[in-house]
Amino acid sequence: MIKHYFKQALQMLKENPLVNTISILGTALSIAMILVIVLVFQINNAGYAPESNRSRMLYVPATEVYCEAKTTKNRGAMSAEVVKECFYSLQVPEAVTAKTSEKRPVSLPEERLFAEYDITYTDTGFWEIFDFRFVQGAPFTTADFNSGLPRAVISDETARKLLGTTDVIGKNIVFDYITYTICGVVKQVNTAAKEAYADIWVSYTSKAGLIEQGSSYENMTGFFNIVMLAKNSADFDDIKIELKKQTEMYNTTKQDCKVSFIGNPITHMDIAIGSNGFRKVSLKNYLVNTGSILLFLLLIPAINLISVVLSSVKKRRGEIGLRKAFGATKKVLVRQILFENMILTGIGATIGFGLSFLFLYLSRSFMLPEGVSLTADMLFKPGLFISVLFFAFMLNILSAGLPALSITRQQIVEALNDTNK
Repeated sequence: MIKHYFKQALQMLKENPLVNTISILGTALSIAMILVIVLVFQINNAGYAPESNRSRMLYVPATEVYCEAKTTKNRGAMSAEVVKECFYSLQVPEAVTAKTSEKRPVSLPEERLFAEYDITYTDTGFWEIFDFRFVQGAPFTTADFNSGLPRAVISDETARKLLGTTDVIGKNIVFDYITYTICGVVKQVNTAAKEAYADIWVSYTSKAGLIEQGSSYENMTGFFNIVMLAKNSADFDDIKIELKKQTEMYNTTKQDCKVSFIGNPITHMDIAIGSNGFRKVSLKNYLVNTGSILLFLLLIPAINLISVVLSSVKKRRGEIGLRKAFGATKKVLVRQILFENMILTGIGATIGFGLSFLFLYLSRSFMLPEGVSLTADMLFKPGLFISVLFFAFMLNILSAGLPALSITRQQIVEALNDTNK
């Protein structure tokens, strides 16, 4: 039966090649635009190295410090003291890291250079959360961190730019008037991995200005944000409860100021749908806004295809009338029409699948972070293929469902009379 449906669909293609080609191209463009939206979301949310564990990550990108006596409030990053007292003491997370980043000119001991590089100041928990691929060496150790020793991990691309080779373990680089010894080289990180990305990673204890005690806001404001890795996403609520207790305990040691983390911590899904440290976007609002765009993109080719399908089905009223006369049910006839139309939709979806990568590549400069390299591990995920099938199925239902129901409701005598006319 399916073989017969397939042959019927191919015959339809041959009968109206121009109209069907236009319909297929319209479907392809619609599916391609929808998949670009899906791909951008996938790149922002799905896990890939070195952020393979995004589904288990929690983020604290901002804090709020309120001083009652001064009636002043500060929103921004946190101090090293807050990091230590509120986060390093947590027991539920598998790992916790504090980090801050900046661009700095990097030189060699014997040569002054002026090119700037992205530098991340962090701790040893960073290497437990993110799965970097080390080309040479290893990350700085806990002993290095505690002692404030100037050790650096650099990307292989940065190593080649600065020293002309990746064989750089034990060699020195200079920035902020500090000489750092290279202890590890990692594979270049894609800029799409925003939390892990940098050119150089060093211990924040090697830079005194990041951990010095400050008098303003009782030493609560500073430079750091937090990433936590849960053992399981089911632990998120327990982590939030534990963090709240630690924060309350820490605030009791202060005279006037109190620290809070606003709506944080947030998940990677929250970030992917537009949340940040100060404003949280609800999943409901995101689905409503994005869903309306996707529905609009589906309706355009659906309306176009309805006329094509209706015209095609009208020519087959006699065939449908005969089949009904010999016992074919409405369910069987609708299924046949949907299947035949699915061939056209499937061809368009397949073309659209390929076009989506081309459109994403051409529009990456304004849809993705600067410098993002599109790689197979971030693009080809099971969810993408499921999306193609889902939207192709929805388009088929929207475009062929109504014509199929309309024609199959016609009485047998009417259908046969139309044929005789």
